[in-house]
Amino acid sequence: MRKLLIAFIVTFLAAPLWAQQGISYEPTGRLLNDYSGILTPAQHDSLEARLVEFNDSTSNQILVIFTPLLGNEEIMDLGTRIGQEWAIGEKELDNGLVIITKTKCEEEPFGDVAIVTGFGLEGVLPDVLCARIIDDYMISHLAEGDYYGAVNSALDVIEPICRGEYDISSLSSDEDETTDLIVGAVTLLIMFFLIGLPAYKAFRLRDKNYKPSSTSYSDSGSSSSSYSSSSHSSRSSSSSRSHSSSSSSHSSSRSGRGGSFGGGGSHRRF
Repeated sequence: MRKLLIAFIVTFLAAPLWAQQGISYEPTGRLLNDYSGILTPAQHDSLEARLVEFNDSTSNQILVIFTPLLGNEEIMDLGTRIGQEWAIGEKELDNGLVIITKTKCEEEPFGDVAIVTGFGLEGVLPDVLCARIIDDYMISHLAEGDYYGAVNSALDVIEPICRGEYDISSLSSDEDETTDLIVGAVTLLIMFFLIGLPAYKAFRLRDKNYKPSSTSYSDSGSSSSSYSSSSHSSRSSSSSRSHSSSSSSHSSSRSGRGGSFGGGGSHRRF
């Protein structure tokens, strides 16, 4: 009893220091880690089985973590660090993904959720799409305390996208399409009044005041044409050298990167 009391006191006193230094979780070899104890045994088994099945049927790998604390670390940074330290995804493909949810607790009474992508998945799951998945498929569940439903709902979208079975454009709602049409129409109208109308008036004025000139253009035209050709050739050569240099720099920067996670993804507090 005395040892148990001492252990409790040490844990209680160390908790603030733990929060200040950030959270450290050792790799478990499991794809589902509920450090908050938020899931029921049935929910835990169901969600873990789903993650294992996806892991075994594709080359991609998804890690799900529930944590009660973030300490002094941002959730995106914690998710990125865990993804790297736990070696999520294949090294050659950088195709790991971490869904990390910070549950509400007395020490930190706010919720936060993040989808963190490895480099190899940033093409099919860009930051804006990760934000859309959180907003449209997770937040409503999380607001009601349904952490299991939030992750399952996100996986309903993420898994088919990673398999190449999901049409990303179908995520756009009718309301979004209507808004885009209105914004496009207003933009065109503004451009017409700011650019099109003044240009039309200037053209009409020039046409009204136009008088033929008797100046001969044969020699100057030839010279101008020659200069234009030379100038164009020079610009083309310069453009070609610039493009070649840019491509080389871009290739070098990509080949020099390391690690499987670079902070791609998105997060929301709730």
